[in-house]
Amino acid sequence: MRNPNTLKWSDLKTGIFFVIGLGLAAYLGLVVGKNSSLFKSQTTIRMLATDVESLAENNFVSVSGKKIGTVSDLHFVEQNDSLYIEIEMKLQNDYAPIVTKDSRASIKSLGILGDKYIDITTGSGKPVENGDFITIQPAEGGIASLTDNAGKTLAQINTLLDDINNGKGPLGRLIGSEEMANELQQSITNLQTVSEKLSGFSHELNNGNGLLQQMISDEEFATGIKGTFENISTLATRTDSLIQKLNSTEGTIGQLHSNPELYTNLNQSLQALDSLLVDLRDNPNRYVQFSLF
Repeated sequence: MRNPNTLKWSDLKTGIFFVIGLGLAAYLGLVVGKNSSLFKSQTTIRMLATDVESLAENNFVSVSGKKIGTVSDLHFVEQNDSLYIEIEMKLQNDYAPIVTKDSRASIKSLGILGDKYIDITTGSGKPVENGDFITIQPAEGGIASLTDNAGKTLAQINTLLDDINNGKGPLGRLIGSEEMANELQQSITNLQTVSEKLSGFSHELNNGNGLLQQMISDEEFATGIKGTFENISTLATRTDSLIQKLNSTEGTIGQLHSNPELYTNLNQSLQALDSLLVDLRDNPNRYVQFSLF
């Protein structure tokens, strides 16, 4: 007959497996729940923040996006009559040396509505030691920033709508003033008319037979026109040179133009010559005598 106080091997195995199961459950609870490892040594660092922006325990800590630790604790502290939240972080010792005493940390979000995490920007100082504090800098972006920007944009839109309703600014005057609206409509009509005329002119220019179209499409004709303009330019140059000579005191024509005395003498000479010719015609015997012997 079996002694009831005797421990059977099957019962012992059941107890061993039960203890191992409890150990595994505890390990999973600590590792998975705490997002950490029991078998890796860690360095604890801290920082003070006025607003943790929904950061929670067990959120991860990263450098350049790579996880190096977790947030282990959040609690209130009071310093210099001000209330802060002390953030405690546990860094894996494999990565702790890259975090320096002058590093700066910021609270960021995984997407717009995702979980928060801490991202550390390393500096150039000495590596942190257990219990050191690092500086936190204000977070950029996130849902709070979007909400703030949206509020500012809505305020600006409301101000703009108020100005429009009150007739302020060009748009407000345009909407509230019928005269200004009519002037704008007339300007648009004028622009359409000018556009239609330009379109018609362009069509005629491309398809017509006028002088301008020939100058554009007929290279020989255009060359002839160009030569004509060159000849006109040369003639104008020569005419200008002649006028300059006429206005100057050089040459006979210039002297006649600018010297009144010369003009008077020449006029008197012409008058004397004319009188001589008239007398020669009336009295040829006075100047010409014929003698046979």
